[in-house]
Amino acid sequence: MPKWLIYCTVSMLIWAIWSLLSPIASRDLSGSMIQILSSAGLIPFALLLLFSKNLRKGAHRGKGLLLALATGITAGAGNIMLYNALGHHGPASLVFPITSMSPLIPVLAAPFLFKEKIRGHQAFGIAVALIAILLLNTSPSPSPTVAAFSFFSKWMLYTLLALLIFGITFITQKGATYFISDELSTVAFAVGFVLLDIFLLLTDRSLSWNIPAKAGWVSVFIGVLMGAGSLTLFAAYRYGKASIVSPFSQLFPIITVLVAVPLYHEPIDLLRGIGILAALGAGIILSIERTQSLPLRGAAEG
Repeated sequence: MPKWLIYCTVSMLIWAIWSLLSPIASRDLSGSMIQILSSAGLIPFALLLLFSKNLRKGAHRGKGLLLALATGITAGAGNIMLYNALGHHGPASLVFPITSMSPLIPVLAAPFLFKEKIRGHQAFGIAVALIAILLLNTSPSPSPTVAAFSFFSKWMLYTLLALLIFGITFITQKGATYFISDELSTVAFAVGFVLLDIFLLLTDRSLSWNIPAKAGWVSVFIGVLMGAGSLTLFAAYRYGKASIVSPFSQLFPIITVLVAVPLYHEPIDLLRGIGILAALGAGIILSIERTQSLPLRGAAEG
């Protein structure tokens, strides 16, 4: 089995577990508090990587560190929005398929930032993504086939913000692997988390330290999962083609949907079911790219 497939499969399973545990923490804690507590699980994981022999491998460490640092900050900010979406009764079976469409952001930004044209399959993916957002922005209906549209629920607004921020993370994460090792990328990712935590501690006056034990420990474990998931995804990009790894990495919400619906008793009517399929399809389509025209590589070299 190819190394990239092993790393990508492990990463996909890790992120699936993360997505299924996140609603548990979000029931009792704010997104900011989950972000802070999750760093307690991520930091020790990252510290172990400081002893890796591969830590100093790679060229242009300055660029790589900045990109990996940005990945940590934006990923943390996106997570806060995501946890807030779940905390405002957003179904995990809908929130995660929507955020899996984060490749929509670099595709839309490419003509302006990298002078690249939107290709045919990307235009189709954009159309499918917009349809998915429309269909998923519905409220449960007593009818098994009819749902009522709701423009826009609070959880949906948080979810769309998460999608936007994760789109930026999607760009910086791939870029970091071109310049530095997976291990150093993950360490810098953790530093970005800490910087965001410090900002939250200094500015978020709504933080409450009355933390239920279950939600607190789940939040810490979420951090461990994020560290392991990020490292394995970094490694998958290094050993495999981005044109293959990117779509494959977008498959974890399928596991989320299959488990979250019965586990959390989340209602899925016909429109939402079609929307979920459209979102998953759009995420995969939009993440397909040609290896020879990676935006960040071109920007870095040119």
